Amino acid sequence: MNHDLLIYNALDSVVTHECIAPIWKDLHDSGNLPLYEFTERLFDPLLYMVLRGIAVDMDELEVTKRDTVKQIESAQLELCRLAGRELNPLSPKDCIKYFYIEKDIAPYTNRKTGKPTTDDLAMQRLAKGTASRKGIPEARLVQTLRGLHKLKGTYLEIEFDEDGRMRCSANPRGTKTGRISTSKTIFGTGMNMQNLPEAFKRFLVADPGYVMIELDKSGAEWVVVAYLANDANMIRVVEEGLDPHGYTAQLMFKQPMELITEENKLIGHSTNPDGIRALRDEYMPGLSNIPFLTRNMSMRQAAKKANHGLNYDEGYRTFALMNDLLESDAKKIISLYHESYPGVRGVFHEYVKHQLSKDRTLTNSFGFKRKFLDAWNDSLFKAAYAQIPQSTVGQVVNWALIKTYEDKDDAIQKAELLMQVHDSILFQYPVEHIASLPRCLDKMYEYLNPTLRYSGRDFHIKTDAKIGYNWKDMTEFDGLSCTATSLRSLIDGLGQRTDKLA
Repeated sequence: MNHDLLIYNALDSVVTHECIAPIWKDLHDSGNLPLYEFTERLFDPLLYMVLRGIAVDMDELEVTKRDTVKQIESAQLELCRLAGRELNPLSPKDCIKYFYIEKDIAPYTNRKTGKPTTDDLAMQRLAKGTASRKGIPEARLVQTLRGLHKLKGTYLEIEFDEDGRMRCSANPRGTKTGRISTSKTIFGTGMNMQNLPEAFKRFLVADPGYVMIELDKSGAEWVVVAYLANDANMIRVVEEGLDPHGYTAQLMFKQPMELITEENKLIGHSTNPDGIRALRDEYMPGLSNIPFLTRNMSMRQAAKKANHGLNYDEGYRTFALMNDLLESDAKKIISLYHESYPGVRGVFHEYVKHQLSKDRTLTNSFGFKRKFLDAWNDSLFKAAYAQIPQSTVGQVVNWALIKTYEDKDDAIQKAELLMQVHDSILFQYPVEHIASLPRCLDKMYEYLNPTLRYSGRDFHIKTDAKIGYNWKDMTEFDGLSCTATSLRSLIDGLGQRTDKLA
């Protein structure tokens, strides 16, 4: 054997041994030893899930793949017809040439580089148009084609393991906030399973004789922020079980809930300014008396965007870009949101800044500490605002995962863990043992429902439950009060399995 390699191997062993003592001391001194032990316990359930894998309906996947190829061909022909030439939707250079030179449209630019961009947000703006320019259908087709190519290349042509199952690698410390991350396996199969599109989830199915169940922490981060902010309005939403988006819209636009609900039913998820204006003028002309309305979404949708984006101090330019809003409208929405929930900035953000000013360290209710050492600026603060809510939810779910895996109760042992996705746990359960499922759910709900405490208040985060034969088409049900009889009726109502594994 090569002498240098022997020396290298010896040094590797000796230096690793030398590192143990100072690392162990640092774990004790920093108070992070419990987190280290928690991470060690997390390895076993994660390893179980990645080895177990999830069954894939290969036949339906192939059908969808062929249909997607046909859709790509059809959309590409239409794009070339409208453009009057061959236009490559995947080429930024070609798209820049077509839209900004040949069509002579003022270019949208990348905020960081200042250079022209034809990214998805730019295409979205080009497709919808402005007050002085009609929308461009070619831009919408570019978006459609990019989406289809991504679906086909990233998801439909993924390499599965030889047994036809989808697996991934899981990193228990994959993110700074403590969330796990996933990626391809060491054999190059599978992929990141934390952000799968809904369309692809349809191909991930329960094994024959099993049904899939997902337990999800509903609006979890928003709930944590409510108590960190000690905001009376936010806490009311949580404790009275109100619709957070409807209630936020009520506060922001100062309109009765009935009006907000009626407008949302009328507009739905439409984002077409002309269509929305026509609907409002024809069916709800009284809305014209409201001082401020967003041109491309309902009041409830605007509130939903605010709830999802503004607790971590997203700026108006980013908020406008992400939601295709005028910057003036984005500024107004941000102002209205923080007027509605003054505790977000006045209590929560100030608390985070104060803690950072003391020792640059934030600690969540589980004792998980993180030190922030980057430059003292807005980027640091925004990362810090997300730390406690995201780490809290991550540890709630991961503790539940550990406790479920380690529980020796027969009803729990029948549950086969499949995946953890930030704020939810997916597992499958044998239909023939459905009588044991209520006990299993009772214990999993208990594990997912620890008492949390911030700003001197105790609280819990609601858990939602869904059941189905594939990960996409699932039916909501009450996991706390279900019985074997109600579950059997629910499963019968799902109908026959349509995948080829049935």
